[in-house]
Amino acid sequence: MLHKKDLSIFIIYGLVIFSALLLFFTVINPLVVYDADDWMYIYTLRKPIPMMHVWNPTKVFPETAMPAVSYFGAFVINPIINNYCHSLTLAHGLFASMLLTIYFVQFPVMFYKRNFATAKRSIVYGCLFFLLHFISHIFKGTDNAFLIGSINITCFYNYVLAAVLNAILVMHFISYGGIKKWYQCSNLLHKLVVLIWTYFALNSNLYSSVIMATYVGSELFLNLVNEKKENNFKIKDYLLNNWPNILLIFWWLTTNVLETTGGRAGDMHKSVLANLPIVIFYAVVSVLGKNVFITILDVVVFVLWYRLHGKKITSTAVRFIAFIGFQLLYLILLSAAVEPTYIYRSEVTICTFFYLFMAMIACLNELIKTDKKYKRLPMILAGTVLLLLIHPGRVLMPYNYSYLTYNQCEALMDDMITQFKVAEAQGKDEIVLEVPKFDSENNWPYCEFIGERMEEAFYRHNIIDSEIEVKEVKLSEEKTKEFGINPAR
Repeated sequence: MLHKKDLSIFIIYGLVIFSALLLFFTVINPLVVYDADDWMYIYTLRKPIPMMHVWNPTKVFPETAMPAVSYFGAFVINPIINNYCHSLTLAHGLFASMLLTIYFVQFPVMFYKRNFATAKRSIVYGCLFFLLHFISHIFKGTDNAFLIGSINITCFYNYVLAAVLNAILVMHFISYGGIKKWYQCSNLLHKLVVLIWTYFALNSNLYSSVIMATYVGSELFLNLVNEKKENNFKIKDYLLNNWPNILLIFWWLTTNVLETTGGRAGDMHKSVLANLPIVIFYAVVSVLGKNVFITILDVVVFVLWYRLHGKKITSTAVRFIAFIGFQLLYLILLSAAVEPTYIYRSEVTICTFFYLFMAMIACLNELIKTDKKYKRLPMILAGTVLLLLIHPGRVLMPYNYSYLTYNQCEALMDDMITQFKVAEAQGKDEIVLEVPKFDSENNWPYCEFIGERMEEAFYRHNIIDSEIEVKEVKLSEEKTKEFGINPAR
């Protein structure tokens, strides 16, 4: 438990983080509905249970949270501000800020509850953890990826928020010293809340739920190894002592099996072995090919920590090696089956970086405890400023496929709404929808079926009063020029 004298520090820290995130998601780099996938998932609310033989059998969390938040924006915020685009941005910004605040606050709370550091020092580590998520992939001064960034809101929910959901759960268990100790210390209400949280975490995304699975699986594996070493292994005792972990890993494996029944799984590549060398290369690049100054900090901290412990690997280090190792192995195999480049995407690398950053900061903490001069080590990250001088511009990649500004996205959405409203005012029941022309296959991100998805979203969100069929989607170069869109993106 947090001591009363320290509780206020964490509350202030949480409020600052929430305010910063809300400003980021609604003003600095706003979340915005833009491409065809976004338009479908803001209104398609699935049953909140795993289902066999659908497109995404186990993506319960993203496919219930994204539309639910969108409906909140449309029916609660929009009637107040009368701006549909901004209402959706505010709704998604509020939800993302709340979830990510829990994530960024849980990190220092974990350090504090495990007595790794004082409250104030834990907050400092929390700030470093927060910073690392924004500078992780900075190579130049323009449109850099980052760990809580994504190519659209759909992937933001499917990968980033799903990963955060699982990471929060892992840190919560670690703060108690493990799942078994958490179970023994928690009351019924606490258990119920964590059970519901676990349900959505494991039924979120295979790439993201591996965060939880590797924590649980590594604990099982290392407990087994230790008992074997001590010649103290008895299957019955092992099952009784590790039943919460066994239950969770079985649950996770079940989601993997269910996911193979889906339509998306049917599109997976069958040449897994042929893809493995490519994926392994991307995996290495994804771990090492980040902000060079973070890489330097990681190497320096780990080498100094290794020397501090007499060039021996501690049991805690073994756990983190297992976490990262098992996770990378699974992500490599999954990417080889799905798409080799997935493992390189920032939405996926957050899974590995979560454990890597936690391990680095834990080692840094031990170094600082032995000698305060090591406090200066994070100053290595200041070199990131030099990278921002290379092709300076918008620092972080926006949340839309075409790298448009928020004003461009809003103006484009308003134009689509206007076309439907004009048709409605004229008493028409069908429309030829004019959309920007892109130099891409199927005119992605505004492909031919975006009209139907827009019509459904506008009607269900009460933007238009009657259903209007989109008879044809007309590709317009004039629209492309009008909204200042680069058709090659």
